[in-house]
Amino acid sequence: MPHCIIDCPATLAQRIGEHTLLTTVHDALDSFGLFKPGDIKVRLNGFTHYRCGTTQDDFVHVALYLFAGRSAEQQRSLASATLGALIEVLPQVEALSMDVREMPRETFVNRSQYLEEAGRQA
Repeated sequence: MPHCIIDCPATLAQRIGEHTLLTTVHDALDSFGLFKPGDIKVRLNGFTHYRCGTTQDDFVHVALYLFAGRSAEQQRSLASATLGALIEVLPQVEALSMDVREMPRETFVNRSQYLEEAGRQA
């Protein structure tokens, strides 16, 4: 279920390779074994307009959305391991960060849940 969104300059994604960034983050999260195989969703936003302080230096920020219930230690470990994997791929990028955001199960709805609640066939 986890949804992971990578924000970075479009030029960085093109230089490094979009697939490389997506795979690096996906594989770092998958290595923990906390999620069912195939459930990790990773998306990339390549920005053309941005500022990092007073410059247009490269940056990568990853936001990981999880259902509530993981311990703070698990969340920190996921973030640290993912950031470590990004540092290996992007040693020249100083502005690397990640945060983990909890989503309450009670307010999350996906297609199959909607159809089930509405009494419709998928």
